Amino acid sequence: MQDGAGKRVAVIGGGPGGAQCARRLAEAGVDVTVFEPRVLFEKACGGGIPVRGMERFPFLFDAGLPGKEIRECLIVSPSGREARFSLGDPLYVFSRGALHSFMLSRAASAGARVVPARVVSFRDAGHGAEDARGAWSVRAAAAGNSEATAFGPFDFLVAADGAAGAARRRLLPSATGAEVSQGIGYYLPGVSEGFITLKFYPRLHGYLWVFPRPDHSSAGICATLGALPAAGLKKLMDEFLKERYPEAALAAAARYAALIPGAPQDPGTARLQGDGWALIGDAAHLVDPLTREGIYYAMVSGDLLAEALCRGRPELYSDAWARHAAAELSWAAAHGNRFFDTRCIERLVFLAAASPAVARVLSDLISGRQAYRTLKRRLLLNVPLVTAQLARRAVTAPLRRCRDS
Repeated sequence: MQDGAGKRVAVIGGGPGGAQCARRLAEAGVDVTVFEPRVLFEKACGGGIPVRGMERFPFLFDAGLPGKEIRECLIVSPSGREARFSLGDPLYVFSRGALHSFMLSRAASAGARVVPARVVSFRDAGHGAEDARGAWSVRAAAAGNSEATAFGPFDFLVAADGAAGAARRRLLPSATGAEVSQGIGYYLPGVSEGFITLKFYPRLHGYLWVFPRPDHSSAGICATLGALPAAGLKKLMDEFLKERYPEAALAAAARYAALIPGAPQDPGTARLQGDGWALIGDAAHLVDPLTREGIYYAMVSGDLLAEALCRGRPELYSDAWARHAAAELSWAAAHGNRFFDTRCIERLVFLAAASPAVARVLSDLISGRQAYRTLKRRLLLNVPLVTAQLARRAVTAPLRRCRDS
């Protein structure tokens, strides 16, 4: 593509990343078609967007998009120790169904063509399947229709159909891929607290979450694929939820499951694009390998690719992503075992409960204002203050108990 205007782009997948990419392209005059068979659907995730995402994409504050502003976090350690603290910057939680339809509507209003069909195949109609510099053709079938319809030709193909989508496997058939996690959970109707819950377990590279949405909560648990059978994960989740939530809510809960991608430890190993195509969001494994957060990164990657395409230089996309987040996420992936170490989690929860300074650090980590690479340094810089706060707590606690008695 020598320039953006007048070119034709196919986007496979209309989630937050694909829809954001399509809208940006359509606004720039690009002829863009989005293939998304699901107009309204929930997705297996918490649905949280940190404040940095809201600041980058302020249209998410739209009154027509129902969301929940969360200002507290409860962390439960493997031993059951709890720390509940305020979030300096709120976390915004959305129903994925509402967010999905909202983003698709924005893309359509900007001029993108939304085709409610599943892509069953695509190929380079100009030079054959092994040379992606020709004109792409796409075949897609609507729900309940066994006959596929041909679309195209397109000058560029964007794969945004998620971690379990087929586009990545077709474009990178020899890729080994990054570490993948398994997520299972429930949608709890009528449960919508004012805080998020994060529960950790011994020797589990993952965690349990409860994220309140406007009219329900998304409760789930994730771990590295194969680390624990799905039945084992479900048992841990069920035991925790039964202790804390009404039996009626659990009885009416709808279950879900999904594969969650992880980031590669070496940023140089992540291939995001080729001649005439690119991957964004979960399809490109652009997620936080520790929290498994993906909405923000999907939208950012869609933005960065659209900017490169509009400039007529799609090759700039990989470099832009590398500058934005590749090093940070790769560092997190390489240090995941240390982060999820039981002793590390126990210390952090103990200190967060006892020290406002540590709670602020964790709050900034959740909001995205605290980078992983400088987390240890900031905690060490807070040691004198934390020591004073712990000493003050040790002195005042007995006095408080005496007054109470």
